[in-house]
Amino acid sequence: MFLLVLLACRGTYAQKFETGGVAGVEYSYKILKGWHVDLEGELRFDHNFTHYDRAKVGVGTDYTFWKKRIKIGVAYNFLNYHDRDDQLFDNRHRVKGFLTVAPRFGDWKIAYRAMVQATFRDERRGDYRFNPKTYMRNRLQVTWSVPHQPVKLYLSEEFWWRLYKPGDNIIDNLRSTVGVEYSINKHHTLDFYLRSDNEIQVKNPDNVLSIGVGYKFD
Repeated sequence: MFLLVLLACRGTYAQKFETGGVAGVEYSYKILKGWHVDLEGELRFDHNFTHYDRAKVGVGTDYTFWKKRIKIGVAYNFLNYHDRDDQLFDNRHRVKGFLTVAPRFGDWKIAYRAMVQATFRDERRGDYRFNPKTYMRNRLQVTWSVPHQPVKLYLSEEFWWRLYKPGDNIIDNLRSTVGVEYSINKHHTLDFYLRSDNEIQVKNPDNVLSIGVGYKFD
């Protein structure tokens, strides 16, 4: 209830607010104990579910150790954006590396993830002052595994700390997520969530409240 009130307040004071949807799929293949290769795809819609916003396909690898408490990894994403103002499609490339620390306390898990990402844009399609755009993304997530049920509830908060503009390295985006994961069986999981993306400390900030669904399998 507290999170829903927070999201409502953000929307009330936002300069620009809209709703959207996210659909994604993830596949993880085990190479060795603790080492996986991951594939993912995602579609995003905004403008109250009526506008194609972005598509993403990605590949990465990660290694988990110390009783699954620490994970390190790298990934590459190909992104296709639709610019609603100019009616153009813009392709971008993103590389990222991350470290996750996730101690467990009984049915609870607290995970902190630090990620550095760089997004390269096509300068033939626009005049970009900063290319690539680099960010440090920090996310804290709390997960509760419901006892004797194939269900996990989670809540997370993430912020983007921009690194590409010397002397003005501010936090300019926040993301709040609340969701539930349902394990169909050992290898297949469904993920349903509500997510709020809010730009801050920038001119004409965008604020999007999205309903998301994901399918994970290995």
